[in-house]
Amino acid sequence: MGNIYFISGPCGVGKSTLADAFAKHLTNTGVRKQVYVIHGDDFHQGFVETDYKDSFWEKGQAADQIVWTEILKFNWECIIETAGKVLDRGLDVVIDYVVEEELPLLLKLAKEHEAKLYYVVLTASENVITQRIEERGDTEMVERALFLKKELEELPENQGHIFDNTGKSVAEEIIELSENMESYLCRTDDASDENQEKLSCVSGSEGYAEVPADNGPEVNRKEFCNDISMQDKTVYYQDAKLTIRSMVPEDARVYYDTYLSYDWHPQLETYENYYREQQNGERLVFVPEIEGRVVGICTLVLHPSEGPWGGQNIPEIVDLCVFFHIHKSGIGSKLLDVAEAEAAKRSDMVFLAVGCHSGYGAAQRIYVKRGYIPDGSGVWYQNKQLDQYAPCVNDDDLLLFMSKKLK
Repeated sequence: MGNIYFISGPCGVGKSTLADAFAKHLTNTGVRKQVYVIHGDDFHQGFVETDYKDSFWEKGQAADQIVWTEILKFNWECIIETAGKVLDRGLDVVIDYVVEEELPLLLKLAKEHEAKLYYVVLTASENVITQRIEERGDTEMVERALFLKKELEELPENQGHIFDNTGKSVAEEIIELSENMESYLCRTDDASDENQEKLSCVSGSEGYAEVPADNGPEVNRKEFCNDISMQDKTVYYQDAKLTIRSMVPEDARVYYDTYLSYDWHPQLETYENYYREQQNGERLVFVPEIEGRVVGICTLVLHPSEGPWGGQNIPEIVDLCVFFHIHKSGIGSKLLDVAEAEAAKRSDMVFLAVGCHSGYGAAQRIYVKRGYIPDGSGVWYQNKQLDQYAPCVNDDDLLLFMSKKLK
């Protein structure tokens, strides 16, 4: 079985240099006898373009005179097809190219060829990137590079995969990456068409937002989970791997400890209240666990009092989260399935709130694909409907409410 080592990042960060050096490292250290390197830009070089590139990039995007979508499609088809042939021969493949929305293609490639995908996103300081590009005479590419730097660093799926090589030699990069390569491994066991775009999720303000997939620490609660009889819990879903059950008191400490390890600022009282409200019939709490380990949470408030549907006995999905180390496992989707099924027993509609800033971008797309639509009340800020032209801050308290018909 071959491995895929994919190096992304904006131009000027040294993707190609690192790809060549890392492939040589794999062969020199005896990890592989042969490694195949694919430079994505080599396919691009086949397209002959004008020398007059002053206006090629406008606000980081290709200007009208570049048929960029066709070029990009062609390049990715070549990359995927070539990499597939390499993997079929049992070789490792090292690839460098910019990945913006194409990570699902790589996950699918890895899954189809039973390969491991190691995904590294190179970055560097703005000054370093600018200097490198100017030194090679591609000044017109600076705007595009800095745009991509910001975009790639902010993409939720890149969190935990970013490697800043500012001030590091290629030899130092290889040593550091080699020592930590397992932390750049992507899960590919859930790379179906439906789940390729799904990210691990956490609610910011009772919404659904992306969480960095940085392979954070696992919180092992298997011991106490095994000691609690399933008779004390409601099981909402169960298969050979995953169980989604109701909350028990000990879960509150699991959530507190886990979020604290992420350098968040959780309140233990929040999760103790979740259990109390569950017992009082005010909230359903869905706790996913794998092999006795709690790996996330989702709750359904049965009689919400806030938001555009407050006081109408329409359930609200609140606080959906999948822990970092279970990134892209499909658990978030399954939690939504369970929450919607329970909501359908009580109402013909369910609603939720999602943040408006770009950090919630993937969540917004996921909800639309699942059939959620905005309610038309505009955005809400700090639990109040925001008046037209009223000032606000684009933080986690700026929300858009969305609903879905269940029947």
